[in-house]
Amino acid sequence: MYLVFDIGGSAVKYALITKEGEITEKGKKKVDHDAVNTKEDFVEFLGSIYDEKKDAGPEGIAISLPGQIDIRKGIVYGGGAFPFMDKVPLGDLLSKRCDGLFVALENDGKCAALAEVWLGNAKDVKDAAVLVFGTGIGGAIIRNKKVIHGKHLLAGEVSYIIEEMDRSEVDNIITLEKAYEEINDVMDIYDYEGKRFFNWAATHSTVTMSHRFAKLKGIPKESVTGEDIYRFADEGDKDAIEILEDMYFSIAKQCMNIYLIVDPQIILIGGGISGEPRFVEGIKKYVEKMKRISFIFDNIKIDTCKYMNDSNLYGALYNYFQRANIPTDNVKG
Repeated sequence: MYLVFDIGGSAVKYALITKEGEITEKGKKKVDHDAVNTKEDFVEFLGSIYDEKKDAGPEGIAISLPGQIDIRKGIVYGGGAFPFMDKVPLGDLLSKRCDGLFVALENDGKCAALAEVWLGNAKDVKDAAVLVFGTGIGGAIIRNKKVIHGKHLLAGEVSYIIEEMDRSEVDNIITLEKAYEEINDVMDIYDYEGKRFFNWAATHSTVTMSHRFAKLKGIPKESVTGEDIYRFADEGDKDAIEILEDMYFSIAKQCMNIYLIVDPQIILIGGGISGEPRFVEGIKKYVEKMKRISFIFDNIKIDTCKYMNDSNLYGALYNYFQRANIPTDNVKG
């Protein structure tokens, strides 16, 4: 039995999971950012959950969390909604807090990919690429069943792929850090003071898509979801249809670029919106149109992720098994 954490910006999911991938208990604990604002607070917050589940006899702790993660040293870089965790050796600190148990950390987007490698739609291949659409765009490159991290832990950080820029716009670039400082909501900056963002997440994440539609309609951005856009499209709304087609086309382009650079056996699309069958079908439609560029695209394969809500939990545990050299060949998925 293993204790697994999926750390989000407002809450932490936790679960007790067997080696065979069976979730025996699951819960969620809201994070009070006024009370949890130092690394010590954060470690104690997770430690309190461990105390509650200690009687179940967890053999180790696996964590999915935002930021760039040095999985070998257990160090967090960035930290997402928890900036005080930047450069913090969370693995060692939590291990000391939790009776010396081995703690394995991995980035949340990478965990979503590892869930597919272990039990999902990439379990029968060795090499894959996974894209997860939500507030941002998570990504991971899998080679021989393991995540490629790269020298600076940036491999697969597809949110920052350059999108929709021409030379005349280079001088109008504004940094994401400046946007966070000045407006505290990166999704309000698609056209910020005449300066645009050109990274992929700021132009074609699910949240950006919803906010762009809300801006066109003059309605509160919080009131629009991906499901709403599909509903408007079904009613014949031209703005909704165009925004969806733009997103399909953008993702199809980047899938083809990734295919050429990485040559994976499969590219999987995840995130809540991927539960809508038309989403991946729309991407495939444009891939089919563009693959006529050359026969080299003949073997590109795109599918949806199997796991959504629990993907980070499963992936975090699979990362634990890899870090601890625990075989999982007996698990069928």
